[in-house]
Amino acid sequence: MTIESEVLKSIKPTIAQDKKVASVVEELSDKVVAEARKLNAHLETMLVGSVAKGTHLKDPDIDLFMLFPESTPMDQLKETGLEIGRRVLKGREHYAQHPYVRGMYDGFQVDLVPCFRIRDTRHKMSAVDRTPFHTEFVKKNLKKGMADQVRLLKRFMKGIEGYGAEAKVQGFSGYLCELLIMRFGSFNGVLEAARDWKVGDHIELPDFPGKEFKEPLTFIDPVDLTRNVASAVAVETMLRFVLASREYLSNPDRKLFFPNERKTWDAAEIKDVAGTRLKNTLIVSFAKLPFIDDVVYPQLRKSIGAITALLRRADFDIEKRSIHVDEFTHLVIELVSISLPKSRKHRGPPANSDNVKEFLTKWNAAGISAPYTEDGRWYVMTNRQYTQANELVRVKITSLPLGKDVQGLKRFDVSSGDALLSKRNLAALTRHFDERMPWLR
Repeated sequence: MTIESEVLKSIKPTIAQDKKVASVVEELSDKVVAEARKLNAHLETMLVGSVAKGTHLKDPDIDLFMLFPESTPMDQLKETGLEIGRRVLKGREHYAQHPYVRGMYDGFQVDLVPCFRIRDTRHKMSAVDRTPFHTEFVKKNLKKGMADQVRLLKRFMKGIEGYGAEAKVQGFSGYLCELLIMRFGSFNGVLEAARDWKVGDHIELPDFPGKEFKEPLTFIDPVDLTRNVASAVAVETMLRFVLASREYLSNPDRKLFFPNERKTWDAAEIKDVAGTRLKNTLIVSFAKLPFIDDVVYPQLRKSIGAITALLRRADFDIEKRSIHVDEFTHLVIELVSISLPKSRKHRGPPANSDNVKEFLTKWNAAGISAPYTEDGRWYVMTNRQYTQANELVRVKITSLPLGKDVQGLKRFDVSSGDALLSKRNLAALTRHFDERMPWLR
């Protein structure tokens, strides 16, 4: 038995499991329609996503859409849709680009999503109205036998930590996996193509041409030719998939589908692996934000970007940065050096510039040296206000343009040196310094 057939056997739902899913979907649909009647709402239900397309793995999530007429006011769609979701699931409301209700039902995670029943994607009215068209396109165009190839590709993407278009992962969506199989014919066909991908590559299905995009990878949406299905894929995720494809094709290994879990190192192991890098690392930690990942992670990336920009303005060079969320949020920033000399060389205007007089007037008495020329430009030696990166961040962080909800927090802990090795930081430090690919752990 090949590795792929073994993997498929372990991830493909059984007939009994599929019957259970179908039964739950029917029950949910009946309940949604019944609650809609009570609220005098006119809607249809539609199963979308991998279950509807027959490309799901074991223990799938269920995505049930509530399709309202196009004439429904947006406020009414949201209010009624969420109320139905609350009554049926007793779950939690989520807001990203579009509101929906998520909850558990008979052992399955279910999303109940209100949207408009539109006839043409050019008339899209809300962020999710395109999704039913994706479902219908895949059901119509995925050839016999390809569903299992999609399953293999999805599991492979999960194994290399590249599955999902959500903001936390910045990877390959299920729909993108399905389109890739359509385009290249099989799991191995996708890997053969991906091994030679370059940043900026453009892919499309025959007869579905689209415009160029600036993202690392482009795959034109056959349902909406103005959209890039791969827009969420980050450069790092794409390059990891390229590397994993080459690795698997040259040396097929089940670990690319099912890698070992990352184990959190203890303080001694972190010190051993990180070595001198540890002393030049700082962590900004704060309370975990009580929102879904698609809301949180863009804010965390904006926040760590603002902090690193502050550090660069103060002449600190950044080596690497990472984000880890557990009970707390950890923004990990590794610098070339966490400290700088007290004095710095301040660059002035060219010697023949009209601004020389202004420069000399300002710095004749203000610097720790007299202004001087070097290679046709004026310079002066000055004192830095901050020589320690952690001190600079601690003083300035509340004035930075952080993420909206991060900005409102009252407490930030900035740690460095031996204080980094507290139990609270170990998982974040492990993720930062364990630079092995998932299948090599």
